[in-house]
Amino acid sequence: MDVITEIVGNINQFGDNTFQKDPVLLTSDQRTSPHMMISSEEGRNLRISLPRGEELDDGDILLIDAKVLVIVNAAPENLFIVQPNSSIDWAIAGFQLGNLHRPVRFTGDAMLTPVDPMVADILSKLDISYSQKKIPFSGRRVGAWGVHSHEH
Repeated sequence: MDVITEIVGNINQFGDNTFQKDPVLLTSDQRTSPHMMISSEEGRNLRISLPRGEELDDGDILLIDAKVLVIVNAAPENLFIVQPNSSIDWAIAGFQLGNLHRPVRFTGDAMLTPVDPMVADILSKLDISYSQKKIPFSGRRVGAWGVHSHEH
């Protein structure tokens, strides 16, 4: 069993296309866990033990073994694709999703968040455009900075 303690790189920055790929399909919840045991599609057993707070991204290279790259593939998940029509709608949607502490990933033109009936109700009432699709939950993520509390 290989023990992975650091991410080697990302396939998007890897220049050599002669390597075979041995993918590991992981959900967004799995990719946020720094410690786990997994198996690749080719049956390679891995123990992940990353530093606290480090998360895996789609395309991350976990291992280079001979001419094989073991890479992370983001599993398709049921997501809302939120595509506000104006800057004010972007601000409102972002505020609402943040206020609900919903996980969000940003793409070039949308926010992705897991399907949730409460989110659907809020976005519909606010007339903010969204659709539902089963796609990988990946993209740019942003977390809170500094002290965060709800005490008054």
